[in-house]
Amino acid sequence: MKNLIIFSLASNQQVAEKVAKKYGAELGLVSIDNFADGEVLVKTLSDVKNKDAIIIESTAKNAHETLFELLLLVDSIKRSGAKSVKLYIPYFGYSRQERVSWFNEPVSCEVVAKILDTGKVDEILTFDLHHDIIEDFFKTPFTNLPTTSLFVDYYKKYFKEHHIDPKDVVVVSPDHGSNTRADLLVKELEGTRKVILNKSRPRPNLAEHLEVNVEDVKDKVCIIIDDIIDTGGTIISAADLLVRSGAKGVLVAASHAVLSPNSINKLLESPLDDIVVTNSIERRLPSEFKVVDISELINL
Repeated sequence: MKNLIIFSLASNQQVAEKVAKKYGAELGLVSIDNFADGEVLVKTLSDVKNKDAIIIESTAKNAHETLFELLLLVDSIKRSGAKSVKLYIPYFGYSRQERVSWFNEPVSCEVVAKILDTGKVDEILTFDLHHDIIEDFFKTPFTNLPTTSLFVDYYKKYFKEHHIDPKDVVVVSPDHGSNTRADLLVKELEGTRKVILNKSRPRPNLAEHLEVNVEDVKDKVCIIIDDIIDTGGTIISAADLLVRSGAKGVLVAASHAVLSPNSINKLLESPLDDIVVTNSIERRLPSEFKVVDISELINL
């Protein structure tokens, strides 16, 4: 596409390159200069006049810095005469701060939405938001895209390679927040069904723990579906429960591999038989982690 130009700062350079190649678009060049007092200057080095600019950038590591650099790049591109600016944020940082959980806390995600609105881009798109309510925080046209099709393709191939009958598969939502994601996967993986893990507190002052009906998972292959793997605690607890309940295999699919320090080793030492994530956050992962490509879902 002659008048299309694709940008990324640091978080999604590989995805940006794939999208540019897919559409025969130019890959934009960016300059980032840091000054002694902590200020930063971000600008396009490519000619964008009368072009449709696409910026692909997750706000994962140092999200506050990335957000500011992103806004400066948007301003540079707009002032340089771009015809339009569309922003893809594959992993939307601060998405887990979408409500007040404790006294005096801010709703950080809503603050971030207001900040991004000041950029006045034509559209913002993201993948698998932590909560649907976040869409209401924006005045800018906003689209939340599911990654379900990537996991559907992955598991159809996995079932075939491992001789698994979909009727022996249950899709597990580790909590009610992942209910919709589980429904979407079950709908596309014909023959499977859904199980939701329940959290209970047996007595006052005791920690919550997960529960499942043993008959729902015994002798089944279980797929835990979630939006984010961070510490891995919830997923590992769910895997332990499913194995104790008689599951013959436990797989996990997660959209965003945040992966806090030490989480990778903990996941690899857990009863999980397979882990698949997207590349919404680009990082090096052990070969045990399988990665599906979100660039396939970016349609321009």
